[in-house]
Amino acid sequence: MPRIALTPATIALLCLCVPACGGDDASTAGDAGVDAIVGGAQPPFPRLACPGDPGCESLGDGVLRAGVARVDITPDLAAKDGGWQDEDGDHVYDEDEPFEDRNGNGVFDPVWVAGAQNARPATGVHDPLWARVIVLEQGDVRVGVVVYDLIGWFIDEMEKTRALLGPELGLDHVIFASTHSHQSPDTMGLWGPTSLQSGVDPAYLERVRTRTVDALREAVAGLEPVLVRVATTPTLDGTGLARPYVSDIRDPVVLDPTLTIVHLMSTAEPGRTVGSLVHWSSHPEYVGFDNNLLSSDIVHYIRETIENGAPATAAGGAAPGLGGVAVYLQGVLGGQIGPWGTRPIAADGSEIADAGFAKAEAAGVNVGRLALEALGRPADVYLVPDPRLAFRTGDLLLRVENIFYHVGALAGVFDRDFVGLDPERPIGDDNMPYIRSRVSYLELGPIAIVTAPGELHPELFVGGYDGTWSFGVPIVAADNPNPPDLTTAPPGPYLRDLMDQQPGIEYPMVLGLAEDTVGYILPRWNFELSASAPYLEEAAGDHYEETNSVGPTCEVEIVGPMGQLVTWRRP
Repeated sequence: MPRIALTPATIALLCLCVPACGGDDASTAGDAGVDAIVGGAQPPFPRLACPGDPGCESLGDGVLRAGVARVDITPDLAAKDGGWQDEDGDHVYDEDEPFEDRNGNGVFDPVWVAGAQNARPATGVHDPLWARVIVLEQGDVRVGVVVYDLIGWFIDEMEKTRALLGPELGLDHVIFASTHSHQSPDTMGLWGPTSLQSGVDPAYLERVRTRTVDALREAVAGLEPVLVRVATTPTLDGTGLARPYVSDIRDPVVLDPTLTIVHLMSTAEPGRTVGSLVHWSSHPEYVGFDNNLLSSDIVHYIRETIENGAPATAAGGAAPGLGGVAVYLQGVLGGQIGPWGTRPIAADGSEIADAGFAKAEAAGVNVGRLALEALGRPADVYLVPDPRLAFRTGDLLLRVENIFYHVGALAGVFDRDFVGLDPERPIGDDNMPYIRSRVSYLELGPIAIVTAPGELHPELFVGGYDGTWSFGVPIVAADNPNPPDLTTAPPGPYLRDLMDQQPGIEYPMVLGLAEDTVGYILPRWNFELSASAPYLEEAAGDHYEETNSVGPTCEVEIVGPMGQLVTWRRP
C-alpha cells in the first residue's frame, strides 16, 4: 500500500475540533462507556463450525460439488465525469486542469483509482475487473468464496452483501476477499481528490454488492460433482532467487514465493475444468502508478494464462490452459512484498525492469506458466482421494491506536463504525476505539486456507528469521540506519507450522485481505513508531507499514485467533 499524505498539522487541527477523534458513527449508545473491551477473538469462538453445527451437521454422501462464476464489476466510466486533460502529464488531477462536467455540478467527479497518490482519475479500462466466485458443497455444508479485483473491501460492505443473500442459496457462510489491485477504484475512501476527501462512489459499492449476489446465484445453480488435483511450486529462477518475480524491500527480508494451484475437474465429463484456485503472494503494483487505466494488474495475466495457456516464447515453453474460471487468491504480502527490483523475462527474452503493463504481463504469464507446468508434472500433482470439506469462522474486535484512522473516520475519508469509544472524552489508553472484524478457516482435504483481514507480514506465517525464507538476499540490509534486532524475534511454532501440524494438511495457505481490510498486520517485536509524530511519520529504517496499521496489538488480536481457528477441535 503506497504512502498517503496527511500532515501532522492538519490532523492536529482536526483533532482539536472534537473531544475525540472518532467517526460520525464513532459510538452507539450501547457501545459508549464500555467498561472493558478485550481485543482479539470474541466469544463464541468459533462462531460457526461446519460440519457439526445446526444447519450443517453432516457431510452426507461425501461427494464434493463445486460451482464457479465470474461477473464484471468494472465501473461505467461513461456515467462519470470525463474529458480530463492531464496538462502536466503527471497522471494526477490538478484543480486548474480542464474536464467534461457531465453532471453539471462544477466538481470533477471521475472514478478515482486506488493504490497510489490521491487524485488519480480513471480515463479508460485496460482489462475488466471481476468478482470471481467458487461455491463448494458436501452434504449439508455449503460455503462460498468471493474474490474482487479491488484494493480492499470493508467488513461493513460484506455484511451488507450477506444481507442480500436469500435462504434459497443455502449458503452457510461466504468468505469475501480482494486481490488488492492498485489499478482499481477507490472502495475504501483513502484515494480521493485530496487526503481528506473520500474517493468512494456509494452507487458503485451498491453495484458490486448486487453483482456479487448474481455471481453466487450462478455458482450455486452450477454445482456439480468434481475431482480435485493440487500442485505447488516455488516461483524461483534457476539459481534459487525469487527476484525475477517478487521481492521484499522491508527488513527483515522474508517472503513466501510458494505458488499453489487447485484444479477442480468435472466428474461427469472427465477432462473438463470446472474452475481453479491459484494462490500466490505479491502486491499487484507491477503496472506502477503512471497509469490511469483500470486493471487487475498482474492478476489479469496470471488468470488469463491459467485459463487459456501460454505460448512457447523466449521466456518459456508452451503450456496448455485449463479452461474454466480461475480464481486468484492473494497471500501474505505485508511489508513490501511485490515487484520492486524484479526483472521478469518478456516473450522476446528481454528483462523488464520498469513498471508498466509490459512488466505485469511478463511476470503474470511466467507465474501462470509455472503453475501450469507444476500441474503437468505427474510426480508433483496430488489427486485428492477424500476431499473432505470443513470451515469455521469467528469474530474479532481490534484496538485502533492509529491517529490517522481516527481522523479518517472523523473526516469521512472512510466509513466504518467504531465501538467502545466515549465520544465525549479524548481518545487515550482508557478510551480507545475498536473495530469489528473476522477470520475464517477452510479445509478441503489436504488443503488448508486461513484468512487474514489485511496485509499479513510473511514472517508471521513462516518465521524465516534465520534467513531460510530470504532466497539469497541479505535478511537485513547493511545500510539500514535502524536495523531490526533479530535477537528479539520470537521462536516458533509460526502460523504455517501450526497448519502443517494438523492431521492430513499438506498445502497450508493464508488468504490475505479476506473477511475485512484493516491495513498491515505486523509483528509486534518489529513495530516501531516515529517518536515525534507517531503514525503520521515513519520511524527511521523500514517502518512505513506502521503508519497504515491499526496499531501494535494487531498481531495478538489477529494472528492469535487465526492460530486458534487452525488448531480448534470440536469438544
